[in-house]
Amino acid sequence: ETPAKKDRRRKTKEHTAPQEAAPQKLNWKWNLRIMISNLYMKSEDRLPGACVPKCLHNSSQCVERHRCSMLPDAPNFIAVQALRTTLHGQHYDTFLDILETMVLQCVYPGEGVFDRLIDMAMILIAKDMSIKELGDTYHKLIRTFFLLVDAFPPCWTALRPYYLNFLGVQNPALREKRQNSSPQKLKFYLDLLEENLKQCSEEEVRQNTKFYEKFEFNFSEEEDANMSQETVFLRHVQEYDWLSGKLCLDDFKKMSPSVRLARLCDVLNMLTWVLEMEFLSWLDHNRLRQSESEMFQEDTKPFASIVFGMSASSRLTDIVRQVMKLYGMAAAKSMYPERLRILQRLISLIVEVSNTAELKYVDNAVIYPNLGPQTRLLISDFFKIFKAQNSKYISTYLKIIPQLDHPYLRFEFTDHFLQLFYFPRKLAFGPEKVVDEFTSRHWLKYKPKREIEEDDDEQLSREDYLTILLNALKDYDSWLNLAGFWKFLKTKEPVQPLQTRTSSPLATPVGVITGDQGKVFMLDEMEEEVHTWKKRMNTKVILGRPKVNLPVARINVPKMCVRYGEDVRQLRFLRRLLRKDVQKELDVSQWLSYLNGFLGDDEPISPSGTSSGSSSSSS
Repeated sequence: ETPAKKDRRRKTKEHTAPQEAAPQKLNWKWNLRIMISNLYMKSEDRLPGACVPKCLHNSSQCVERHRCSMLPDAPNFIAVQALRTTLHGQHYDTFLDILETMVLQCVYPGEGVFDRLIDMAMILIAKDMSIKELGDTYHKLIRTFFLLVDAFPPCWTALRPYYLNFLGVQNPALREKRQNSSPQKLKFYLDLLEENLKQCSEEEVRQNTKFYEKFEFNFSEEEDANMSQETVFLRHVQEYDWLSGKLCLDDFKKMSPSVRLARLCDVLNMLTWVLEMEFLSWLDHNRLRQSESEMFQEDTKPFASIVFGMSASSRLTDIVRQVMKLYGMAAAKSMYPERLRILQRLISLIVEVSNTAELKYVDNAVIYPNLGPQTRLLISDFFKIFKAQNSKYISTYLKIIPQLDHPYLRFEFTDHFLQLFYFPRKLAFGPEKVVDEFTSRHWLKYKPKREIEEDDDEQLSREDYLTILLNALKDYDSWLNLAGFWKFLKTKEPVQPLQTRTSSPLATPVGVITGDQGKVFMLDEMEEEVHTWKKRMNTKVILGRPKVNLPVARINVPKMCVRYGEDVRQLRFLRRLLRKDVQKELDVSQWLSYLNGFLGDDEPISPSGTSSGSSSSSS
């Protein structure tokens, strides 16, 4: 071969990878798309108060092991008999030990095990066991339940029928046949909670009441019936009949109202955890498209939409109304925060399911973030139901609003609350509406706190009005990530897409030379250079789980550009208005501190075209 031919052959073996040229100027539309895509793709932020399942940290592994996997291993006959014998014999500690061993061996105990654990949490009474034994067993069964759900999560497609049966919702093919076989579990326990809240004193609702009490025997009724002492004792000590398969409410109602409250909250926490995990996994596996057709598709729709009975045309179902009513009742009684939080999580789940179903796609690109009309109406109904339970005290609203999980739920709830006073109803909440408030000088309609009596809890003071209005504006900014938009627009720094870890080392190219300059190899030409592979390839990616960029979602950038630009323009004008006019009459130092931290040292825009009547795209 001639030297020229050898040189050409050498060049074909190893081609320099095309390097991306450094952009001459910021592609801010692409940056905006990545920024919004990060909001859209980060599924865990869609339910801020939920526990994030481990599958969200490794989606590809979840697809392999859960979404596309067969049923898990089943226990052998001896293990099944051991479970049945220990449960029916009421050897609960041994029963839970066997379950835990099965989980560690990745053996699925059977579809009825979740029901048994829930029932056990409801009926365990310190009859033939000490208080300490009861406490240990109770904590152990709750731990075992969460261990089971974590090992065999609801995103496991083959287990979907078992989870639906556990929740009291059958498959479409079996719905008519088994319609009355079991109650809808969440509805059943919400009914019990509603009944129990009326029986508990306000002091018991406020406290973190215990889940146990010393059982007192009452022999008077049996003594009158001339029963033997042995029969009387067995009648009281005999616990739940597991052979019947039905929850014995007689045992549950022997407990005091405060103990029943503790048990019900623990059970509702378990059910809520299952619904949250499944919905977050559904979001993660439906990243390409999340809309009404996917949300209500019969075979794959999330458990929450089934349990709450939502449809394309209906949001405020009976069970949704009941959850909202219970939340209002619990808030009115100042329920213990950790227990009230369970109802808050249910509210968040309801609202997010509704809003996800209303995501709109134009030219196959999603308009996000967005608040749909049915979700706005649902939040409005939530406020009305809450107001019916809390019609007097302003302090309840001031305490509850910051506790709501979603930013858009907080600022929408605040909007409806302020409409009880002088807040206008026409505009949707956003920076433009806040500008109108200061332009119209509505703060003058509220009395300063010093002019309101201390025990008057029915008037909103000027200071509280400004505080909750500022918090609502912060929530709106957080929902859209306006601060992130303004930051990359000012600093011209590129926004990085989200990353995730993958279980496969092949997700990252292994044919990469270590060093500054990457090269791509022609594998069919490398046979004669086997001895150089080890030095030329970066083997680190094989030893661990490499990080890979998540794909950038298709976002309707033109529409969102208009919205983000208009909102930032209104915020800049708001700062100018506060500086030049309002701060002469009113202490707005907190407002200016927030806006200065948000906008930086940038000069406010001129007032031209920033009147309150300018168009808004907050829908």
